[in-house]
Amino acid sequence: GLSAKVFRTYNASITLCQELHKTDQMVTADQRRRETDVVALCNYYTLANKQVAILCNHQKAASANHGDQMAKMDDQICKVKAELKQAKEAKLPKADALQKKLDKLEAARRTKDETKCVSLGTSKINYNDPRITIAWCKTHDVPIQKQFPKTLLAKFAWAMSVEPEFLF
Repeated sequence: GLSAKVFRTYNASITLCQELHKTDQMVTADQRRRETDVVALCNYYTLANKQVAILCNHQKAASANHGDQMAKMDDQICKVKAELKQAKEAKLPKADALQKKLDKLEAARRTKDETKCVSLGTSKINYNDPRITIAWCKTHDVPIQKQFPKTLLAKFAWAMSVEPEFLF
């Protein structure tokens, strides 16, 4: 008597849990090199959710302006690289801040390009157990609003009391 949605929900949720566990390992390794921030954590989450969307075959066409967006991001990256090079040559203390900015921009570009043909919202809204995301956000001190807009926060109010240790 179980529906196909029950199986898709189970598969999506178990996959999200496994992928987020992998990102936990990446975050731990990343923290050894430098402090991990919310932007990097959100990129990790997006890539985990991408695997769920691929599993569920949630596809979309790349946006018409995807190339323009990539070019704009490439320009930003080039500018920061030039600033970083100058800062290193002049041995300025802002070189570390510029390196962090460059890392963030490059990670955001990779994530945007890797998810251009995948619909991330469908799995997040309809198939992933929201307790997984909420527990992960609590564990990593990521504001829940970074993953769920206000409408989803209201829809998933029942899941907000989940403990950070929750596993699906």
